[in-house]
Amino acid sequence: MIINDLQNKLVLIEKIQATFLTLKIGEKFYRIDFFDKQEFKLKKGTLGHFNIYEKHPLLINFNENILTTYLNSKPADSQSFVKDLENVINTATEGYRSLKIYIEDRLTNFTEKTFQANIKSGFGKLLEAPFSITQKVLEICTKHNIETITFGGSLKEDNYKLICIANSYVIAKEFELHSLI
Repeated sequence: MIINDLQNKLVLIEKIQATFLTLKIGEKFYRIDFFDKQEFKLKKGTLGHFNIYEKHPLLINFNENILTTYLNSKPADSQSFVKDLENVINTATEGYRSLKIYIEDRLTNFTEKTFQANIKSGFGKLLEAPFSITQKVLEICTKHNIETITFGGSLKEDNYKLICIANSYVIAKEFELHSLI
């Protein structure tokens, strides 16, 4: 059996560990190993349909280049501008992620307060976001007559995958299925 054979089957999360989870399907048990796990929200006892995705709004942070956008001018109406940014993020991520994720950076102490100050002054970092979101953010900046400059990293060649079971999920580079009984 391959992992895609579990698609849309009703499963129960029996056990969760850092590198694997155990599922019960009917009377059979399966273990799924995670390789290069990046993000998870798993809960033991969750019952739901098993779905595996290679394209999903939760995956864009891992499968797209992250670009950094800086402001070179300020919006006439900063509240409207921020509201448009929130709408772009919400639409692009289908509500799975918020603007806060793309503006805050604990390593550089870049907070929402810094973000607001940069918008007010019209200079400084705006956000770090995946390529597809950045393209939409730049459209919003153009709409608000804001000049920007964007920098990006090297081209990503990642293809992370997502397993969802009801509201539980895990993102990893690869998953490996093992039959236990």
